[in-house]
Amino acid sequence: MRLIVLSLALALIRWITPPIAAAAEPLWLPSIFSEHMVLQREMPVPIWGRTVPGKTVTATVYEGDKKLAGGEGVAAADGRWRIDLPAIPAGGRYSIVVEAKGASEAETSRRLYSNVLVGEVWLFCGQSNMMHPLNACAERDDAMARAAEFPLIRIAQVGRRDPQETTATQEETLGYWGPVKWEEASYHVPRSSVTDIPGSCSAIGYFFARSLSERLGGKVPVAVIEVAAILPVQSWVDEATLRGVPELAPLAGKPYPDATCRAFAANVAPLAPYACRGVMYYQGEMNGGAGSTYYHGLKALIASWRQAWNNPELPFLVVQLPGFLRHEAGKTALDMDAASLAKYDGENRRHGFTPIREAQLRVSREVPRVGLVVSLDQGEQFDIHPARKRAVGERLALQAARLAYGKNDVVAESPVPRTFDQGGDGFTVRFDGVGGGLVAKGELAGFEVADASGEWHPATARIEGDAVVVHGPDVPKPAGVRYAWQGFPPVTLFNEAGLPASPFCHPAVDLKRMQDGP
Repeated sequence: MRLIVLSLALALIRWITPPIAAAAEPLWLPSIFSEHMVLQREMPVPIWGRTVPGKTVTATVYEGDKKLAGGEGVAAADGRWRIDLPAIPAGGRYSIVVEAKGASEAETSRRLYSNVLVGEVWLFCGQSNMMHPLNACAERDDAMARAAEFPLIRIAQVGRRDPQETTATQEETLGYWGPVKWEEASYHVPRSSVTDIPGSCSAIGYFFARSLSERLGGKVPVAVIEVAAILPVQSWVDEATLRGVPELAPLAGKPYPDATCRAFAANVAPLAPYACRGVMYYQGEMNGGAGSTYYHGLKALIASWRQAWNNPELPFLVVQLPGFLRHEAGKTALDMDAASLAKYDGENRRHGFTPIREAQLRVSREVPRVGLVVSLDQGEQFDIHPARKRAVGERLALQAARLAYGKNDVVAESPVPRTFDQGGDGFTVRFDGVGGGLVAKGELAGFEVADASGEWHPATARIEGDAVVVHGPDVPKPAGVRYAWQGFPPVTLFNEAGLPASPFCHPAVDLKRMQDGP
């Protein structure tokens, strides 16, 4: 699975030239502060950098000639300074002036940032499906047709192109801010300055921003900071946190393809604590089959980032992996003979995505303020990069509305199992996240029951209120029940809001045993 992801996803890499190390300057700020940036509303806004030790640094926000907010600090012995601006109202276009004051005008250094907006900022992280470009998604024409309706969406594309080679924590990772412009997709953007972001921005990130903008009435700027690399979950965790998790500590120091802690050092540490509302994380393909590592890694990643942002309540939205069997360019089931189909059926039942989805479900249930977006129905059997991205972005916006904006009237949760009651020849599975009720798309399928020996058999199912009653005609007293427990399963159970149910298995599987094998 890892080799498939690596070989296919390299085609999507569009990261910029690696940044030059921050040189000694009279006044230096990381490049995430630039023209066209968006600052987070309704919370303090940290601004930081370096200058001559002992100098007083001021930062002032202007609306035209009117001063909206300001603050000052003094550079420490190592030249580092930080100013926390008070909350700034949503809007723009604002200007920000940062000054390192000297004894005279000639010794005063300044930075001016114009066309600055204040609104909602979200950090979006992951690998190739997160990076899948807007110009190449199935809903490209829809996005183009409505582009003029969303002038307040801005994107920052951020990140070193070689994070797997980074061994020391960085201060800088180049980033470019701008509105989305429709031009040919370009995966490598070696520019010294950028005033627009091409249509190769993340399709999911854009549709999330579009949907959130609509929910905010179209008057609040919405920004997505994209940071991505083709690396596993353990690469995005800081080293101290990782070493504190017994199940992950043996991975410390491992080089590529693990690249343990390196993406954090290269691309996350330099961004913190840039103010944002929350984080979206869409990754898991490269951890395929390693459910235990992913389970502990995802929990550690969330803890790591919340510590970096000094915000234990920072919302995390996690995209569960979509349906997928294996990458076979141009193939469909109709092209295959019976022997090939039987081979693929075996792979489907032992698929590496299954334990990853289970790990994602568990983390969303165990860690506070984590929302799960089920995307099982958006996958493609023979394409690891499904082209349909709009629904995933819109479901992320639903979870954001619930988790980050307190919209409790929004149906954002997919059906997930709450209780399992075994009785006679079947199970009654009750669900959370039913919204207006459970519904079947077509005939309910994908359910199985286990016999006393642990062998799984097809089962029938029917909906009764907030429950599904499952019977195995060949298993008079089943010992377990599961749904959609394959790489590319039938997806038939939804709630009335159109959100698909998460795969599940009862009794709970041992992810470590699945990872290590029998």
